[in-house]
Amino acid sequence: MTARRPNGHALKPNHRERIQRETVIDNLLGRALRGALTIPEAALLAEYWRAERRIGEKTRRQLTDTTRALERHRAAADAEIRRLEAQIAELTNQQQEAA
Repeated sequence: MTARRPNGHALKPNHRERIQRETVIDNLLGRALRGALTIPEAALLAEYWRAERRIGEKTRRQLTDTTRALERHRAAADAEIRRLEAQIAELTNQQQEAA
């Protein structure tokens, strides 16, 4: 059976993999705290931890890029709004002068 989100849709493969990694990490950390971690388990724990860090760094970079793009778009939209407001004011003045 496929894991499902609360809304009933199936999880995306990368989300499913992340949940599996988190489950394994939690299990291995518990074993490590009890002093029962084998060398292959320690290697797996290290690999999964590094994968989580890489994914986290990639996500942070993408969010930073997205934030910068949104700021540029907001600035461009604000500039366009100011330009259009000035154009409206100019046309309004011209209409009033003609009347």
